[in-house]
Amino acid sequence: RTTIDDAPQLEYDEHHIDLIADQEVDDFELDYDNADLGQRLGFDDHQHDLDFDDDDDENISGDPFDNETASNSNKNRGLIKGNITSDGIIDDDFESELGGHEPTYVHDTEDADYQLMTKISEYGIIECCGDDKFGRKTIVFSACRLPNQDVIRNSQFKTVAKFRECLFKYFLRAFDQYVDMDYVLIYFHYGLRSYNRPSYGWLMQCYLKIDRKYKKNLKALYLVHPTTWIKFFWPVIRPFISVKFSRKVTYINRLSQLEEYVHLDNIRIPAEVKSFDPLSPLGISKNRTHPTTKFHVSLKFILENEPGEVIPLVVRQTIDFIKNFGLNEPGIFRRSTLVSLTKQVQTKYNEGQPVVFEQYGDVHLAACILKTFLRDLSEPLMTYRLYPELLGLSGTLKRPDQVDIIRDLIIEKLPTQNYNVLKYLIEFLNLVSNYSNTNLMTTSNLAIVFGPNLAWAEDVQMNSLANYSLINTFTEILIARYTELFLK
Repeated sequence: RTTIDDAPQLEYDEHHIDLIADQEVDDFELDYDNADLGQRLGFDDHQHDLDFDDDDDENISGDPFDNETASNSNKNRGLIKGNITSDGIIDDDFESELGGHEPTYVHDTEDADYQLMTKISEYGIIECCGDDKFGRKTIVFSACRLPNQDVIRNSQFKTVAKFRECLFKYFLRAFDQYVDMDYVLIYFHYGLRSYNRPSYGWLMQCYLKIDRKYKKNLKALYLVHPTTWIKFFWPVIRPFISVKFSRKVTYINRLSQLEEYVHLDNIRIPAEVKSFDPLSPLGISKNRTHPTTKFHVSLKFILENEPGEVIPLVVRQTIDFIKNFGLNEPGIFRRSTLVSLTKQVQTKYNEGQPVVFEQYGDVHLAACILKTFLRDLSEPLMTYRLYPELLGLSGTLKRPDQVDIIRDLIIEKLPTQNYNVLKYLIEFLNLVSNYSNTNLMTTSNLAIVFGPNLAWAEDVQMNSLANYSLINTFTEILIARYTELFLK
């Protein structure tokens, strides 16, 4: 049973992280109490090696989930090293430890559980939803889509342990390419029940097992509709997370509050979550449109207010700056910049103020502005109308005549304004790829970054991971075969 307190209240405040809340939702059938959490995990204040004791009817076995492996991993990888703060959090520095760690293992079709992992995708528990408003990849985890444990036991998975093992491996396999760059994670907590809730031990094992890049490159974790379950869980994991990680957590209690950070029209929010918290336009600020506005408007509007220009000012300035200073920058387009700085530059553009990137001295800022400009267009550069046709190319992308087919599509069906900007952009990305030996941005890497910013569906249900993969393949062909496609 769900109860909603009418009076606004703050659920809790850990380490100066304020809950953005005006209501509190109690957990369904909450069967834990704060006092025995340490005992459940075999945790005490003086011993930092976890003794994982799953409370399911099966013990998780096999890498990466067996207890011995997890314990050894803790010791060998030095998870407890670093200065312990007065709050009991490890003051670890992920940024200083990019090298020397064991890479995440990405499972392929030879994995014995490959067929089971493909079944995981059908649940829609974990999804990629393009970029947020600051040019960072967005991954969504929906707790309500975790199946009932009784359903799991009667499925192909047979046991809860096997399902969770495959869920973890699916996450690594599907999203490894995205977490190589800066990303954010949205966790929809509503719908987590006693019958589908993962054990604390399993969650901790997953956290301790994942590669450092998952933690380092995570720039924000949005916990939506937090409840007492999260309140109880936080003190348990506190000794095992870094100060930097804890500062990335933001608590969100209304879906409308997410609008400040992400494109809600690009996220497939579960129906159960929307039913609990109907998304209303009330309270969501809408920017007033002026002739100088560059973001959140159409390409047609922008060019109409830039007389005589074929390429928008934002595109020209960002590309020119990167050409001059960023072609050899490692990870260009993969790294984000300060959110406040991104907002500041966007505001300057929208108000018609001059933007001089040399004054900021950061090529990643220019790269971020270019990405957000493309994603903030009210209609994607490839247009909504062409999106189904792009997906229809899936059977032709490996044919010898793929260039002819794609050329006909973009020349004959793409509006002239869109074609001109696309050609200008792809020419630049082709140039960037020529420096991949130093900037590490191959055509494939660039496609992963720009694909979701060039094309997305008007119907949010079509913005699936499988469709993103097709768009990325299409974008890679555009970049790799620029000369054949655009220089007729």
